[in-house]
Amino acid sequence: MSRLELRELAGNLSRSWHDLGRVLASRRLLASLHPGAPTLTPTKLRALDVIGEDDGVRVGELADRIGIDETTATRLVDRLEAAGVAERRSAPSDRRVTLVGLTPSGVVLVREVAGRRQRFFCDVLAALEPDERTELVRLTAKAAAVLRDRSEELTAR
Repeated sequence: MSRLELRELAGNLSRSWHDLGRVLASRRLLASLHPGAPTLTPTKLRALDVIGEDDGVRVGELADRIGIDETTATRLVDRLEAAGVAERRSAPSDRRVTLVGLTPSGVVLVREVAGRRQRFFCDVLAALEPDERTELVRLTAKAAAVLRDRSEELTAR
């Protein structure tokens, strides 16, 4: 493949990736997928996912895992607490350490969101041919890994 062809493909990929991000982050889509939680943003959803993966996470770790700075993560946790879906608590092993966990209503919300999200992506995959579905999932995972690695290389400088 020539350098010119590669540049053209890169441009197409960039436009498609941008369009995909715009669609998935649109407030209208978020509102339809999560009608019971109209104030959820992509960042809040990602934070709830991360908080829900563990029994408690430090604010600094949450910031690292969702790609925001610690001050922003602290304000985000404040908003999630105010919404009643997250809470700060002392770590059982060291009371000086504060962890963020889900409240019971946060657990319910994360489950509901996960179910709606799964149904949405099942509909997306159903629109493709069976071999395209497998290929899309495989290539998306591969592209995400390459993007993550490349991003780490660029930000480590």
